[in-house]
Amino acid sequence: MDSKRRRTSHKSPLPNFLPLATMLEDLSKQSGQQGITGEAVQKAMGLRSLFLAQRLLSALGGSSRRFETAEEFVTVAQNLMAGPVSAKIGFLFRLHDIDGDGIITRDDLERLVHIALAENDLRLPDQDADKLIDAVMTAADWNRDGKIGIAEFVQMMLAHPDLQRRLSDYGVSLLMPGRRARKMALLPGAGLGGWVRNGVVLAFWLCLYAGVNVFLFMAAVLKYQSAGASLPLQIARGCGACLNLNAALIVVPMLRHTFTWVRRSALGGIVPVDDALGVHRLLGEVVVVFGVLHSAAHVLNARVLNLAAVVPWVAGSRTVATGVALLGVLLLMWLFSRRFVRRTGRFELFHLTHLGYFPMVALLFVHGPHFWIWGTVPWSWYLLERLVRTRSRRAPSRIIAARALASDVTRLDFERPHGFTYAPGDYVFIRVPAVARHEWHPMTLTSAPENRKVLTVHIRGVGNWSSAVFNRVDARFKAGEETLVRIDGPYGSASRHIFDAPHAVAIAGGIGVTPFASILQSLLLGHGRPDSRLKKLRFVWLSRDQYSFEWFRDLLGDLEKQDPTGLLDIHIFMTGGRTDMAGGVLDVAQHLLHSRKEGDIVTGLRAHTRLGTPDFNELLESFYRAPNLPRPQVFFCGPTPLGRTVARSCRRLGLRFRHERF
Repeated sequence: MDSKRRRTSHKSPLPNFLPLATMLEDLSKQSGQQGITGEAVQKAMGLRSLFLAQRLLSALGGSSRRFETAEEFVTVAQNLMAGPVSAKIGFLFRLHDIDGDGIITRDDLERLVHIALAENDLRLPDQDADKLIDAVMTAADWNRDGKIGIAEFVQMMLAHPDLQRRLSDYGVSLLMPGRRARKMALLPGAGLGGWVRNGVVLAFWLCLYAGVNVFLFMAAVLKYQSAGASLPLQIARGCGACLNLNAALIVVPMLRHTFTWVRRSALGGIVPVDDALGVHRLLGEVVVVFGVLHSAAHVLNARVLNLAAVVPWVAGSRTVATGVALLGVLLLMWLFSRRFVRRTGRFELFHLTHLGYFPMVALLFVHGPHFWIWGTVPWSWYLLERLVRTRSRRAPSRIIAARALASDVTRLDFERPHGFTYAPGDYVFIRVPAVARHEWHPMTLTSAPENRKVLTVHIRGVGNWSSAVFNRVDARFKAGEETLVRIDGPYGSASRHIFDAPHAVAIAGGIGVTPFASILQSLLLGHGRPDSRLKKLRFVWLSRDQYSFEWFRDLLGDLEKQDPTGLLDIHIFMTGGRTDMAGGVLDVAQHLLHSRKEGDIVTGLRAHTRLGTPDFNELLESFYRAPNLPRPQVFFCGPTPLGRTVARSCRRLGLRFRHERF
């Protein structure tokens, strides 16, 4: 079966011109009666350089050609994209032949290289920019006269199949405002397998959960209907029955110690532990909805329709009073758990209002006469686990170092407590009293278990607490004051299963690299970990700018040097870079440098940094088809929208997908 699927070829026969259609619309709005100008192209493609936009017009139509309409411009571009590779090579040559004399000089290349660097937000030392120019001149200037003619340029492209393949597969993506999307067909039998691997366990539990809710709701409605109750009271009782279940279940996904044990056991295959946080959020939304409906139905049933009647109605019944208090607590917790609160630097509001579960659980047992049947076990279990977590927290550790890194990230090193054991990819909750006395924040350990003395975390500045960590700790260091950190954990995560997969793909988005940093360090320090089943690890890291790669550049460099068996395969993508025309000369030069085994200009690694976001369908399919390797398992940590994109590609290919969530 595997050999058959690897022999199956897949190509997209026709280009997709949707981005060009968008460009056409933008150009049409701007061209008017003056024809297509460089300013119109610049704005439509989002270019910073007017000169680059003018070069595009010239390369498409020649110095004497004028595009009168947007339709004419796009038609020429489409024909070029659908044409042979030779036509596309000619376009690239004309793009760099600034004065149109049929010769590309070093000055021509230097000008466009620096424009391309600016378009891609790349800042390089002069010597690195010179490396790019030298790579093209060395590869193309065969007679060493300091000039590149069309024949030499074609010969250079023909000597590098990777460059031809890029032009052949994608058309001239340089003409587009971003890489075009390709519709890719399913591989034979892959789609269903992907859905089964990635969704069936969670789908089963969600269907069971929905079924139980429907049963409880209808059972309560029918019971009160037969007793002659009004419709609002029937609805209130039905919602109340569902509230008993959901208010009991809501704490189950937060049993972190229990779920860490479940993850390590055989139950990990039938319990959706990777989705625990998402399930908790779902239950929270359901509890709020049922709570509002339950309260509204009771108000209608009691015919309390004016403010003057509400106060005596509430004061006259303990059940009503506790219900009103419960609804108030629930709505407060729900409001301050919204993303716009957590992502706008006010995490402490989320943290403090979520402590409302203490009065909430007491009110639940007082308010609901039957809640004890549902809630006693899960809530007692949760409170017992909280007690165990509190008692098991070790003495505070001393912070050894705090270092501000690129892209607003702080690295904290602190002493490893005696007897503290963890696995690569595990996370902890930390509290830094000097910053906030009561806030605990989940952080992935980026150090390796083999380091017996130090624990390390990398903290991205996205809120008041995370932004204040470095300033507070650094100020205390300068004042000679000791700074302590408290640790709660460790807790298992999805990424710890990498060592159980013979063929694994680790995809990191931005600071989502942290769990994989621990795993990579463990590979380095553990010399391949003899207990591991891992035979091939594909590490894919996406980050917006070049500076973020500095976080773990040295680690990746050491791994490249100490990987004689080829266990690690590194793929770096700078998503802030452009895959359109603005990245053209950089793309060519980067490929040439890579073919000469020189270090990458962005990271210094042997691995080639690609500009833009990858096509995950194509990337994962290339891993899927790798000879002599089993079907890979995909592990992801990063922004949720990017995770959904990767998950879709995994479903198409039938790959097991694990998403790291906290």
